[in-house]
Amino acid sequence: MSGRGRGPARQEKARGGAHEPEEMILVVGPPAHGGHCVARPQGEPEGRVVFVRHALPGETVRARITARTSKMWRADAVEALTASPDRVEPVWPEAGPGGVGGGELSHVALPAQRTWKRWVLADCLRRIGGPEVAEAVLALPFSTPPGGVPVEPMPCETAAETAEDPRVRALAGTGTRTRVELAIGDDGAPGMHAFRSATILPVRDLPLAVPAIRDLGLTTRGSWRRRLARARRVQAVAPSAGAPVVIVDGTVLSASGRPLSRQRVDESVDASGLGLGELRYTVRADAFWQVHRDAPRALVEAVTRAALGDEAGGAGASGAGRPGGPRVLELYSGSGLLTLPLALLGGEVISLEGSERAVRDADRNLRPAPRARLMAGRVTGASVTELGRSFSPGGDGRADVVVLDPPRQGAGRDVIEAIVGVGPARVVLVACDPAALARDVGSLLRGGYRLEGLRALDMFPHTHHFETIAVLQRP
Repeated sequence: MSGRGRGPARQEKARGGAHEPEEMILVVGPPAHGGHCVARPQGEPEGRVVFVRHALPGETVRARITARTSKMWRADAVEALTASPDRVEPVWPEAGPGGVGGGELSHVALPAQRTWKRWVLADCLRRIGGPEVAEAVLALPFSTPPGGVPVEPMPCETAAETAEDPRVRALAGTGTRTRVELAIGDDGAPGMHAFRSATILPVRDLPLAVPAIRDLGLTTRGSWRRRLARARRVQAVAPSAGAPVVIVDGTVLSASGRPLSRQRVDESVDASGLGLGELRYTVRADAFWQVHRDAPRALVEAVTRAALGDEAGGAGASGAGRPGGPRVLELYSGSGLLTLPLALLGGEVISLEGSERAVRDADRNLRPAPRARLMAGRVTGASVTELGRSFSPGGDGRADVVVLDPPRQGAGRDVIEAIVGVGPARVVLVACDPAALARDVGSLLRGGYRLEGLRALDMFPHTHHFETIAVLQRP
């Protein structure tokens, strides 16, 4: 799921020799994976490639060089000399040139952000997945060259973009994140890391956070500033079914800063479209959970329908699964967000998750579905082979469907080859990185599967990130 598997911040050499320029005029080309555009010096169409942030395709910008390595240069656009019509006033200036990471597309109109991501997805599928993946995607009924698969907005973005009030339209994509993490600088001020750096920059505004988190005043109120001055890690969580909490170095505090004895938060997900009404979850306050307020509902409905097909959407599920329903192996199952609807609507379900703490959360959440088997352990080729063939009866049954939601680096060849060896009729792959998606889909295609569907969901507006759901079928 999105946000997992993020590695430590990397630093690159910011300056070269005295003869190398600190600023350049760049002509900006297409977007590249990672939130940059590919650019070249003005007047040098075959000149050095520079990966520039805070620019838009087609612009000419004055850019400040931020890093040089033997392989690439990086830069921040500090002035648009010829601006794209898709450039807007940034909704988060503190994430602009020289600022914190995490809002690198806030200067781009929201519909153009989705076009940007569509181009990046198409490029990764073609360049990393190779001709086999590119042809499979183009064969999908909704895919059109050169942009490929459309990137779908979340429901609240659609509502904001079509609002009559221009102020509401201008803020579309903000106020959606239910989890925010802050770092504390040497001066005791709360902030965030600069892009690709260990440097902590102070922030005062958190426009991407839901109002319940912004109203805490973590970056502005003196009471919080004093409390956080000696902290190392700060998280703010606004669950869908309860008051916000703040986690300071592992201690859970109320909105007023009072320590709480309860270390968990409650989440609810509207699954009425599947005939399940409201699903209830409880997770540790610091546990992974989808950060966009619409994301849990969108993923539950999309993945469950993709995995179960006609079995999904039936009202009045008993909670014990359906005898004879599809047997589902779920990998990287977390706290049970997807496990619960799969177990309520499918047949037998086995889940595998590497975090024992997450499995303990899932055990609480799966009480309405006692037939689900929750396993704690690493997802490897060997574990997939064993569990994929351990369905009843007699321990020799095989999974009909495999659902996997790996961390950002993807499942990898060993796991994908094991899935192919188990031979489920359907594989549903959730991916938060288009490069990893391309690699894993390519391995499944080479294993004999056919790409039946691919969706891209814009669950991270104003950043370059998005989520994808691929459905593959064995012919």
